[in-house]
Amino acid sequence: MPRLLPEPAYFATLPKVITSGAVILRDEHDHLVIEKPNYRDHWLLPGGGVDAGEDPRRCAQREVHEELGLDIEVGRLLGVDWLPASAERSAPMGAHFLFDGGVLPRAELEARVVPQAAELDDWALIPESQAHLLSPWGAARVQRALAVLRGEAEADLIPHALR
Repeated sequence: MPRLLPEPAYFATLPKVITSGAVILRDEHDHLVIEKPNYRDHWLLPGGGVDAGEDPRRCAQREVHEELGLDIEVGRLLGVDWLPASAERSAPMGAHFLFDGGVLPRAELEARVVPQAAELDDWALIPESQAHLLSPWGAARVQRALAVLRGEAEADLIPHALR
C-alpha cells in the first residue's frame, strides 16, 4: 500500500504553529464582550489556545464556557490572523481564528456571565469605539471582524507584523 503521508520524522522538521480560537460576542446594542485576564495588561476577546487535536471553532466554544460560563453556538469564521515567527519574542508563528459568537441580550449576559476567577479579573461590554482597550493587534482584529459582520469586508487571512 502506498504511503499517503511522509515519514513521522519529516513532521518534526516543520515549523511549529500556535493556534487559538476566539469570538466576537455582542449584545443587542452591538457592544462587545471583552475580558480582563489577570496575566495581561490589556483586555482580550473571549477565547484561547487550541488543544492538541481540537478544532479552533470547538476551542472558541470551550473557552467561552470555561472563561465566562456561557454555552454558545459559535458561528461563521470572521477571519484568520497570521503572525510570523519571531526570534525577538521567541515565538513560533501563529494562526488565530476569530468566529461570530452571536448576540445575547445585555440582561442575559449580565445575569449569566460568571468570570473564571483563576484567569479573569473582570469582563465588560464595550462599544466598538473602545476597542483600544484591547492590544493594538486585538483592536485591529475587532475592527476587521465587525466590518465582516456588517458586510463591508470578506473573511480572509490577515497578516500582521508585531512592532
